[in-house]
Amino acid sequence: MNLSISFYFTFDGRFDYLLTDLQKKRTFMKKALFLTTALVSLGLSVQAATYSGNGNSGFGGPIGLGSLTLTDNGTTVSGTVNKGPNGFNDVLVLYIDSMAGGFADTSGFADGGDGLRKAISGFDGGGNRSLLTFTGGFTPDYAIALGPASDSFGGLWQLANGGGNSLNFVSSVNLNPTGANNSPTYTFSFNVSQIGLSPGSGATFAMLGTYIADSGYRSDEAVAGNDVGTQGWNPFLQTASVSYTIVPEPSTVALLGLGLAAVIGARRRK
Repeated sequence: MNLSISFYFTFDGRFDYLLTDLQKKRTFMKKALFLTTALVSLGLSVQAATYSGNGNSGFGGPIGLGSLTLTDNGTTVSGTVNKGPNGFNDVLVLYIDSMAGGFADTSGFADGGDGLRKAISGFDGGGNRSLLTFTGGFTPDYAIALGPASDSFGGLWQLANGGGNSLNFVSSVNLNPTGANNSPTYTFSFNVSQIGLSPGSGATFAMLGTYIADSGYRSDEAVAGNDVGTQGWNPFLQTASVSYTIVPEPSTVALLGLGLAAVIGARRRK
């Protein structure tokens, strides 16, 4: 005996559809497959976020009147600095909070090993310092320093208290171009595993960008958050940070899709 249920739809007039149980199941499976495929495609897509500068221009505005864009594919984070007016003559330091613990301020950083280490430390290698204090639960573990013109290099360091060469160099971040201060954009990249995160994990990290000379002399310019203080070797206070979430791996999204499909199926059977 065939069991059938009548469904009534209105579409350019009224008519009846008689669907057998088999036809209903086929229809449901097609919808479930479509939902899962759509979610997997979403998981494979590239995440993107753009963060504006803080609007200040103490060093001419290349960072404070510019922006930073991040994208990732679950494994590699790619960044683009969209320069504002005037030359990118100094160093953009991006502090990253990706793990438990971290640092409440830069008071213990005294690495005068090179210009980028000085910029991360906010320290000139002698007696001058621009202390940066972090707030709101933002306690960074890593820092990226980009000095395309001043140092012709961009790198990633793990933060650590101490003197010369105490910051733990992790890797180059493939800064491009270097040796130029007036490119409209500068690109860089790093692997999420290099900041202690698992690829495709969907994890979130927090970030703050401060613009500073490689002598530790800090400007009032910031991006992806904000810090406030009097420009120079003076104390600054971080007042805002941003967060970025890594794309989850496709299998995670597929499982989510199958779970949603199962829920829909259970509700239809009731």
